[in-house]
This record gives sequence, C-alpha cells and structure tokens, in this order.
Amino acid sequence: MLPVVSTAAPLPRIGRGCWRTAASLSFLLLLAAVVLSCSTPAPHVSVASERIPRHWPLQVQGSGFTPQHNITSHLIRADGSEFPVLPILTDRDGKFTHTIDTMILELGKHELWVVDDATGRTSNHVTFEVTFDYPKNNDSGG
Repeated sequence: MLPVVSTAAPLPRIGRGCWRTAASLSFLLLLAAVVLSCSTPAPHVSVASERIPRHWPLQVQGSGFTPQHNITSHLIRADGSEFPVLPILTDRDGKFTHTIDTMILELGKHELWVVDDATGRTSNHVTFEVTFDYPKNNDSGG
C-alpha cells in the first residue's frame, strides 16, 4: 500500500477569540431579527359598524400587512359556515379597504379576519351583526 501524502497546508486552529466573535455575531443577528419582527405592526382589521342594517354597505379597513401583496379575507356567516375566501391586494403602505354588500348576508352575527399571504400572519377577528334595525334619521347608509 502506498502512503498518503497531503499537499494541503494544515488549517490554523481557531482560538477562543474567534469563537467569541462568531457567537457575538450570531447573537446580534438573532437580536436584530427579533427586534425587526417586534417592530412590524401586527395585521389589524376594523369594520365601520358593529351593527349594520341589511342591504347597507359595510366598510372594512385593514393595516399592518405586507405592502403590495395578496391577503386573504375570511368571513363566517351567522350559521357558522364560511364564505369562499376573498383575495385582496394591499396598497404600498400595507393597507386595504373593502366594502361588504350586506344584501347577500343573512341576519345575525358574522366574523371576519384576514391572513397576510406573504407572511402567514393573521389579523384580529372582528364581529358585526346584520339587522333589520334601520336608523331613524337619514344621515348614512343605502
């Protein structure tokens, strides 16, 4: 058998100082990731009214989503079943506005939330009730 001859120079030993530097760098990168994720606002949705007369439009607003990306809106009917999800594109600030036509909704409480497709983050859940209670004055609505 022939002896194995290596022409590569031996690797220098890494001293404790290098390991400390690498550990410190790793810690700083982890800390930066945590700070960035905490500084990003959580996705948030709101509705213009918690009670809305049937056949009136309901304004939904959202913020804190990935700018210029798709989000998915979820709406649970009063009977507990879910409407087909609705894709919406956010604006350059990560916001959106959407109008729900309550004419297609049955009476009762409904639940709405939105998922950011880019990050998987879910907004808060909001509820609103569709009623036959119309305001006595004519200051808004349809």
